[in-house]
Amino acid sequence: MGVAIDLKGRRILIVGASSGVGRSTALAVAAHGGQIAVVGRRAAQLDEVVAAAGGGVAIQADLTDADACARVVETATTALGGLDAVLLPVGVSPLQVMTGLTAETWFQAFATNVVGPALVTAAAVKARVEPGLFLFVSSANVAQPLHGLGAYGATKAALEHTIRTWRMEHPEHRFLKLTIGATMPTEIHRDFRDDVLGELLPRWAGTGIVTADFMEVGDVGAAVAELVAVALDHPKIAVDDVVLNPAAAPLDEAALNRLAELAAAGEHLDADGQPKV
Repeated sequence: MGVAIDLKGRRILIVGASSGVGRSTALAVAAHGGQIAVVGRRAAQLDEVVAAAGGGVAIQADLTDADACARVVETATTALGGLDAVLLPVGVSPLQVMTGLTAETWFQAFATNVVGPALVTAAAVKARVEPGLFLFVSSANVAQPLHGLGAYGATKAALEHTIRTWRMEHPEHRFLKLTIGATMPTEIHRDFRDDVLGELLPRWAGTGIVTADFMEVGDVGAAVAELVAVALDHPKIAVDDVVLNPAAAPLDEAALNRLAELAAAGEHLDADGQPKV
């Protein structure tokens, strides 16, 4: 059961909307009356999102391309007649120990998780004449380093630094940092090799990062849409930092070890993409 909200007439750009939290957020925004422009690399999936939402603008773009970042804002602004909010639930999460990371992996992670959002935000800030709302998605991995997620955590730490700087340089706008815990099914784990995950999972014991239950992606998307609606309805209030985590206990060491064995065999997810915990 969600909160009764109204996004009618709100013009919202969602970057990274072809799957996962971005997709579910776009659908929730549209369901509550919002006008959406959705951005991603895969045109067919964006078209599916627009069809499922009952309307919207699909913008195929690669955020590692600087020109594409500016084009995204220009296209969305023109199509919707302006923007009330820019949401950036975007990211790649390479899983590899530090000595195994290549230069290409580092560059790709920073380009997608830090540079792209910064360039989209810069273009939107330059294009605006009225205060706006920007939402960035970060990770608990910033505060809790994990074996194999050094590159991902470093990019999200850098992203958080940009958010603090945006707030300082442009106090006329609001920049919201949303930290999202374990959510399924999403594609954040698409770059996780089964053998590497199987090796690293036992090392995550004691961190509390892997829980007995996960948040469902549709619920998270609905919560993000509700959060955006509340923030837009209260423009004089800065909603700076919000954390969404599963309401579940962490897995114990034995359960983690069992999940690691399944991961090593490529059998840790069920038919619905949920971990077999």
